[in-house]
Amino acid sequence: MRYLILLLAFALPLASAAPRDDKTQALYDYLLGIWGNSTLAGQSDLTWRDSIDMAQRVHDDTGKYPALMGYDFMNYYDATEGDGRHQTEEAIAWHARGGLVSFHWHWRMENGKFYTKETPFRLPAADYRKIDQAIDRIALELKRLQDAGVPVLWRPLHEAAGGWFWWGTSREGYIALWRHMHERLTQTHGLRNLIWVWNGQDPAWYPGDDVVDITGYDVYDHAYAEAWQKTKQHGKPVALSETGHIPDPAEGPRWLWFLTWNDGAGPAGVTDPNNFWTGEHHNSNAHKRKVYNDPRVITLDRLPKF
Repeated sequence: MRYLILLLAFALPLASAAPRDDKTQALYDYLLGIWGNSTLAGQSDLTWRDSIDMAQRVHDDTGKYPALMGYDFMNYYDATEGDGRHQTEEAIAWHARGGLVSFHWHWRMENGKFYTKETPFRLPAADYRKIDQAIDRIALELKRLQDAGVPVLWRPLHEAAGGWFWWGTSREGYIALWRHMHERLTQTHGLRNLIWVWNGQDPAWYPGDDVVDITGYDVYDHAYAEAWQKTKQHGKPVALSETGHIPDPAEGPRWLWFLTWNDGAGPAGVTDPNNFWTGEHHNSNAHKRKVYNDPRVITLDRLPKF
């Protein structure tokens, strides 16, 4: 009987971290269906320079477009930069082409900064008024995406355990903030287009199964096996939520997706440490073509219609 109970438990679908509309549920079901068998190719947009088309740079080098593009709300709240404020429009346009959309948020607070060394804001927070003001601003963009029929792989409060962002200055404060954001976006604002992706980088910072759909890890040092072991224990699908080097699909764990970080140093083709896609500092052109043409890797042309 004990073994039968265990088998039934694994056969049951994963509990939802939030109510979803039909299109978002269809995407989540698809992700659960490919998990362990295929990997989505993903690319982060150059989110502070609207004129750069990272998806096109991927296509120019591989002949394929990524299945997933990653965007950022970094300059939508308390920012002085005029660039990087067309992420919502870019995401809607990418979705219209059949692509999947991920969003993270370099959350500026207090003096317009997000790095711990540059802002005095700390957790835990006794007063949530400033926090709610920021969340409410981003909720407007998420609502625009929902109205356009765009499901969002929502990855807020990333890399918290590293401590370099203000939301990583307290484990208890971070978990409380995650759960507060979840409640505010799903209940106060009624958003139904979010699939919650957690990558706090430390199992001790996990906010709970009821508020997480997918777990992820950001890897820039090739320590994939260690990252996998840390993240898989939660029993959720595991994504390589940011990376510099694109893993070989023939080796190591089967990530739900990989998201290569963006470029930051000039024109396409320039080899530079700040260019995570273009050039050959982090990935050779031959390796990019190999990965993007591997049958285990899902690119834009292989995605179903949601």
